[in-house]
Amino acid sequence: MKTRTLVLTGVGCFLLFAIIGAPIGPLHARFANPASALQPVGLTGTLFNGAASAVTVNGRPVVRQLTWSLKPLALLMARIGAHVTGDADGLSFEGNVARLIGGSVAVDSMRAAGPLKSLLTLTGDALVPIDGSVGVTLDSLKLVDNFPKTVTGELQIGSLKWALGPNPVALGDLKAAITTEAGVIVARVSPVSGPLNVGGELRVLADKAYEIDLKVKAQPNADVTVQNLVRSLGEPDPEGWFRIKTRGQL
Repeated sequence: MKTRTLVLTGVGCFLLFAIIGAPIGPLHARFANPASALQPVGLTGTLFNGAASAVTVNGRPVVRQLTWSLKPLALLMARIGAHVTGDADGLSFEGNVARLIGGSVAVDSMRAAGPLKSLLTLTGDALVPIDGSVGVTLDSLKLVDNFPKTVTGELQIGSLKWALGPNPVALGDLKAAITTEAGVIVARVSPVSGPLNVGGELRVLADKAYEIDLKVKAQPNADVTVQNLVRSLGEPDPEGWFRIKTRGQL
């Protein structure tokens, strides 16, 4: 029995390494669903260490220069994991991604950076008239049915500008600390530097509803253009804050 177990283990290991060491192109051509909306393009390397020049959704490239390196030890935790790098609409990223039993996805140690417009394009908000740079740190993220269930990380926005009109208005730097509290994803916003004082929260609930509750005021030394822009938000509360409150469904 012991010899049989050793033989089966050896055969299993041989087959596993033969598969992950095989060229990724022929494997994809043989086993992938050609009708899938998600398709890799320009595959090179192996299943263990490989790359794709692009990943398309319904023919549109959403990720370019994707590379991956499988993490064999992730199998001990019943997951298929890889270290990945790439570019998503100008937003470069690097971190760890794993597929769990049941189909959920776990992300950790993920860093992304690039133009703010790139992030807005990914979220479907490309027409919002703001610009700047963005940095995203995801210490942990779990997706269930392609929707975030838990998130821990930070979002940093630098050189934020209101870009409606010929002369963009500089608004400074902001950050948001992201946590998950009792099943609710909460992003707490605070200023870093610049003419704006911003506070409040953005919340995403388990039923995919979202709530925005922010307060904004211009710093005492802010340019008149910034002060006028803030006043366009409506009437201030007794403490001089202009409130932005809304809710909706994702």
